[in-house]
Amino acid sequence: MVGGIVAVAAAAALFASTRPTPTWSSTTPEGTVQAYLAAVLDGDMEKAAGYLSPESMCDVHDLDTMGFVHTARADLVGTTIEGERARVDVDLALTSDGPFDTLPTENHTFRLARSGERWLLVGQPWPLYDCGGDTK
Repeated sequence: MVGGIVAVAAAAALFASTRPTPTWSSTTPEGTVQAYLAAVLDGDMEKAAGYLSPESMCDVHDLDTMGFVHTARADLVGTTIEGERARVDVDLALTSDGPFDTLPTENHTFRLARSGERWLLVGQPWPLYDCGGDTK
């Protein structure tokens, strides 16, 4: 019985790690968050900063100084759009270089504002927590 449970768990893990990643249009809030996260995780902070709204307190300098981010997977939880504002909730399964590697999944909310045909991130989106305060 234990062997069966282990086999089912292994199959589920394999399926989860090989399932295709959906791609959202860059003109949607989900697509903006997806592109921003991809740029951050690729270490392309210049590109990631291009998804930040001018009304955000954050800029490329904040992204450059945040350090390296590891992650295993980002999963869309849900999106709420109200007029020119949107909220995208994402579960991030983070990893580290430690002996047990996977950390607990974290839920993060990304807030966006429409800018013409695009959606841009406002506030301090993950992985940023302090973007210069009132000095900008």
